[in-house]
Amino acid sequence: MEVQEINLSFVKSFIIDYGRGQILVDTGTPGSGEKILRSLNPEKIQYVVFTHSHPDHIGGAHEVRGVLKGKFAIDSQGVAYLSQGRVREPVLHSPLLKVIFAVGKPFFFKKFQGVEPDMTLKEGEIVEGVEILRTPGHTDDSVSIYLPTINAVIVGDTLQGTKKGLKYPSIYEDFQQLEKSVEKIKSLRPSHVYVSHGKSGKDFLV
Repeated sequence: MEVQEINLSFVKSFIIDYGRGQILVDTGTPGSGEKILRSLNPEKIQYVVFTHSHPDHIGGAHEVRGVLKGKFAIDSQGVAYLSQGRVREPVLHSPLLKVIFAVGKPFFFKKFQGVEPDMTLKEGEIVEGVEILRTPGHTDDSVSIYLPTINAVIVGDTLQGTKKGLKYPSIYEDFQQLEKSVEKIKSLRPSHVYVSHGKSGKDFLV
């Protein structure tokens, strides 16, 4: 079991290699498709899993859809955003981010073409050794991906990475749910936590 990070400007995609195939996690912002496709072998991708439906995680979906034959999967609460190419605007809790998003709105909220998912994600194994965990809070459709054989978790935006460790994100829809989701992740005592923004690591600051 291996995880590869694909750096896409300010966000990441991930490739999980579970031996019998691979899973692509998230497809970045619109325009990310070409770089993602250069980083993988299309024939090995069995699933494309989305951690949630913000446009920096689903925006490149249509660009890889025609090449990848794997099943596209998202939580049921995110289906409309993915299938219709709807922009899910983030709920901001940082004055700095509010300024950044106000100035950069045309960049952050580029229109993109939607894709119809093949399946909705449920808690439990998607393939042997790869488990889906519902971790709402950042959004109501947020999921994490637990890899028990290497005791690692891909958390999307449920946590944010810093040089000192892992912290709560400044973007969330429900903080009480976010706290519960982070505690759920911490209860696994993971050896490594892969985050979509910032530095992945294992040290929790929360």
